[in-house]
Amino acid sequence: MAPDGTELCRTLQSESAGLSAFIALLREEQRALVDGKLESLSSFADSKSICLFELNRLGEQRAQWLRARKLPANRAGMERLLREGAGGSPQAITAWRQLLALTQTAQQLNDTNGTLIGSRLNGAQRALRVLFSAANIAGGYAQDGSTECVRSAHTLAVA
Repeated sequence: MAPDGTELCRTLQSESAGLSAFIALLREEQRALVDGKLESLSSFADSKSICLFELNRLGEQRAQWLRARKLPANRAGMERLLREGAGGSPQAITAWRQLLALTQTAQQLNDTNGTLIGSRLNGAQRALRVLFSAANIAGGYAQDGSTECVRSAHTLAVA
């Protein structure tokens, strides 16, 4: 059963709504990172997982529609459907363009948040090295349970 333009438009709009909710979470996460509210970061994981689950479900629904029309289940297939198929209503084309723009925004926010998290992690690791060095502790434990040397060659003070 091939989708008509109204069905396709509705699905794309649902995907856009889900992606907008995900973007809102990413923006909140970014504010927490910038403001140094690191204790709140774990609260975003569950909400983001729920959003991603729903986005995957909607994306799979769109992919099934494309496969049912013997089109590739990717961006090229979607654009071909909009160009040639019954789904090519102006509303569906607008909804698809909005979904692409939201996807780009989500990717940029996610990349920025990843950079911010990496920066915070590097700062924490440097602080730990200084503390271990000051306490004359040669090493600690890595995430996998192995030991690692954290002693720094930096001098904290000279008398």
